[in-house]
Amino acid sequence: MYLEYYGFDRPPFQITPDVNFFFDSSVHKRALATITYGLSKLEGFVIVTGDVGAGKTTLIEYLLSHGDLKNIVVARISTTQLEAENLLELIASELELRKSGATKAAYLRDLNSYFLRIAQAGKSVLLIVDEVQNLSAGALEELRMLSNFQNRERPLVQQLLVGQPEFRARLASPACEQIRQRVIASYHLSSLTAAEVPVYIEHRLHQAGRSVAGPFTKGAYQRIHRETGGVPRKINRLCDRLLLYGFLEECPEIDGTVVDRVTAEMRAENLIDSPAPIDTDDGIDEPLDLNDAHRITDENAAKQVTPRADQNPQAAPEIVPEMPQAVPHPPMEVVMPNPKPLLDTMARLRRELDAHKAHIARLQARLESESGKRGAA
Repeated sequence: MYLEYYGFDRPPFQITPDVNFFFDSSVHKRALATITYGLSKLEGFVIVTGDVGAGKTTLIEYLLSHGDLKNIVVARISTTQLEAENLLELIASELELRKSGATKAAYLRDLNSYFLRIAQAGKSVLLIVDEVQNLSAGALEELRMLSNFQNRERPLVQQLLVGQPEFRARLASPACEQIRQRVIASYHLSSLTAAEVPVYIEHRLHQAGRSVAGPFTKGAYQRIHRETGGVPRKINRLCDRLLLYGFLEECPEIDGTVVDRVTAEMRAENLIDSPAPIDTDDGIDEPLDLNDAHRITDENAAKQVTPRADQNPQAAPEIVPEMPQAVPHPPMEVVMPNPKPLLDTMARLRRELDAHKAHIARLQARLESESGKRGAA
C-alpha cells in the first residue's frame, strides 16, 4: 500500500526470513565464520543460539544458499515437543527413507545405511535441527547416538543445532555432558547495537528499491532502537507500521514524534511491550548520515579494554570495617497519600486511550476509502 508513496518496488520489512535482505552485521559475520569453521570439521555439533527474532533462521537460509555445500547432503527439521521415536521418524521422512510406523531400531538401521551410502559417494550429511530447545531429553540422546555413527573412524553425520538461549543453559547441565564434549563450534546471536540499527534499516530500504535517503530521521532511529532493543524482527514489525502510518497521514518524513505516536497505538493494542530504559539523546531529530553510523560501528569494533598499570591482581582483599551498632529511632508517623493525583492520572490515561482508539478508527476509515477508490479505478 505504501510502496509507491515511498518509492519501493517490494515490501522492505516483511517478518518472513528472506536471504535477499540478509544484513551482515558484525555479529552475523562472526556467526557465519564460526559456523563455517565448525562445518569444515565434518564432525560433532555446531551450536547457534539467539533470542526470538534475532535472525537465526535468516542466517541459516543464507548459509544454505551461499555456503560451499556441494559435497554435503542437508537434512533440515524444525522441532516441537518431540520424543525420541518421533524425532527419528521426522529425520527419516526428511531424507525420504521410510514411511511412518516403523520401530526405533528400523529407523536407526535405515539411517545408518543411508549415511554409509553417502560416505561411499564421497559426501557427508549435515543434519540441521531448528528450535532444538523444544526437544525432550530422550530426543537429545538420540541426536548424540547419531553422532556415534562412523565408518573407519570417520563420522557419518554432523549436526547444526539452532535454538533459543535456554538451550545453552540446558546444554550446561550434567545430563548433556556427552553432547557438550562434542561441540566443535558455538555462537550466540545478540541484538543489533544502536549504531547498527540505522544501517540495518537503510540496508532494507535500499534492497526494497528506495534510491534516496530517508524517510526516517536520526530521532526516529533512536526511538526505534529504544522500542525494539535492536531485535531485527521487532524492528521490521515496527518499521512496517511506521510506513503505513506515514502513508495514511501523508508524512514524507518519519521523525521521532511519529514513532512515539505509532508505538503508543501498538502498546494500546498490546502489540509491543514497554521499552527498557536506555540513555538516548532524543533531542536530535535530523536525517542520519550513514557515514557516521558506519564510523561509529567501526570505532566500537576497534575498542579494546586495557588494564590500568596500577591494577594489581595479587592485591590483598579489601578490609571491611566493622559496622556500628544500629541506633533505635522513634516510631514514624504513617501519612496516607492523597488519592486525588492517582485518580487524575487514571482519568488522563483513559482519555488518551480513547483518543488512540478514535485515531485508529479514522485510519481504518481512510484505509477503506483508499481501497474503494482503487477498486473503482
